[in-house]
Amino acid sequence: MKTRFLIQIMVFSLAFVAPSLAQSDLQNRCLVHLDKSFYVSGELVWFKVYLPASLREQNFNIKVGVLNPTGKPLESFFINSQGENQASGYYKIPFDCPAGVYQLQFSALEAASKRPVLLAEVLVPIYNDLEKVDAQVVNSVNSGRDAAATLQDLQVEIRLPKTNYQAREQVQGKIQVKNGQGTPVAAQVSIVVSDWELSGTEVWPQANWSLGPVITPTTLSKQVYTQVKLQSNSATQSQNLVGIFFPQNWQLLYTSSQRPEYWVEVPNFTGRKQVQFLGHPNPEVQVQLLESFPAKASPPLAYTPGIRQYLEWSRMRKKIYQLYNALEMALPGTAPIKDSIPLKADRSLRPAEFEAFEDLATFFREISTPLSFKQERKTGQYSAKMYNPGTFTDYPSAPVFVIDGKMTRDADFVARLKCSQIESIDLYYQPTQLLGYFKAIGRSGVVQIRSKAEIAIPAAEAEDIFHLNGLQAAAAFPALKAEQLKAAPAQAFFRPQLYWQANLRTDAQGQVDFSFLQGDDWSRFRIQVIVQGGDGRMGEGQVIYSVDRK
Repeated sequence: MKTRFLIQIMVFSLAFVAPSLAQSDLQNRCLVHLDKSFYVSGELVWFKVYLPASLREQNFNIKVGVLNPTGKPLESFFINSQGENQASGYYKIPFDCPAGVYQLQFSALEAASKRPVLLAEVLVPIYNDLEKVDAQVVNSVNSGRDAAATLQDLQVEIRLPKTNYQAREQVQGKIQVKNGQGTPVAAQVSIVVSDWELSGTEVWPQANWSLGPVITPTTLSKQVYTQVKLQSNSATQSQNLVGIFFPQNWQLLYTSSQRPEYWVEVPNFTGRKQVQFLGHPNPEVQVQLLESFPAKASPPLAYTPGIRQYLEWSRMRKKIYQLYNALEMALPGTAPIKDSIPLKADRSLRPAEFEAFEDLATFFREISTPLSFKQERKTGQYSAKMYNPGTFTDYPSAPVFVIDGKMTRDADFVARLKCSQIESIDLYYQPTQLLGYFKAIGRSGVVQIRSKAEIAIPAAEAEDIFHLNGLQAAAAFPALKAEQLKAAPAQAFFRPQLYWQANLRTDAQGQVDFSFLQGDDWSRFRIQVIVQGGDGRMGEGQVIYSVDRK
């Protein structure tokens, strides 16, 4: 795809003189390694967070926030340290993402004080290859960080068997890590292989790694968390008690605070879940979710001649992949979270099996169950109640209703639902199950309704329904595979990023092997490796090789 004049070079370890960072600067700071220093809409951002020694052996969650150029949060999700001194993840840039300098912020929640701790933040220039570029934009870039700055506490050697390769050839290499005295060191490793003529420092001078602020040793939360703000038109309560309902498995949690704004922690889950916040005992309490990140406006996006060339190649690559109905970087799909209710209903009803009734109020007036509706003569409004079959006494308040996974207390709304809309109704009224599972919110009974087509609950309660992102689903970098090339021999595979692996680990001799397949580009490619030893010391190594036209 790229016809270039190639200069024959020798393979080398990073040996040029460059500013280095002392170990004292690293031992209490996070380092974020990105697979590139800039991106284009539709691409994937792969990253690894190296944690400081003070956080080692903790199992805690890191919240990753994506902020737009004005500092507004766009998305957030979690990655887990799993008791290691590192964590890794990715972000899929939307194809319609406007051009600008975005930010990735990495934070965690202090377990005792429930205060967020900023671990690191990275500027991420994102270009849109479909946007028209103003001819007057500046061509110079002040990245604010010398791309030649290096990590030299550990020495990294990258060994390749040769200096020149052919398209679609397998590249195999070995990484050797040693300390300053030449002793092999066991280390965590992240490695990236990129087209250096398309994305090197001559194209964009910003380095693809960044250090965070100094972090004071502390204990961090190992749960998914978010910040809520409670609002109510009634008098302020001495304590704000809120139920959190997860409809996927009918999990109901409670949280409380004496402040209207506070952090809520929930058990870990993977993917995206619907949750509903329920004010209790005051049903008028409204909940607002707050995405709390330090808001900072980013610098303007600059277009170097190299960036302009990259955008041209990007448009061409997308046309090629579109021709073959494929994606350059396709992530495997994740299985949806299934509706799994652990409780057995005390009674189940299917309205279609009975005589046709107009609405649920009429249905439950004619069908004998512990649930009944009563219409007030003056207002015409319906109320609902359940009784305890064991004691033949009414429960003290109205039951709650769950309609297609959304909870409502509006009995009048439920009573007027058409029976023709309803697939099934499950009643839960046994006290042991109600109190053990639903506690205070379900103390007077719970009714689950499944509709034939999803029914929207009243707007006032729908406002308390949100979607939370939990832990990010694990995914491997979609490197080229031999069977992929064999299945489509006529397709051209052009990629600026050939390989990314964030979770390599050397053996006791400080060595680890790596292997990847070359694409169809002929160019110069860089292999970059960042390592961290068990004591927090870090190192970086680079090597350049060539791919020639056949």
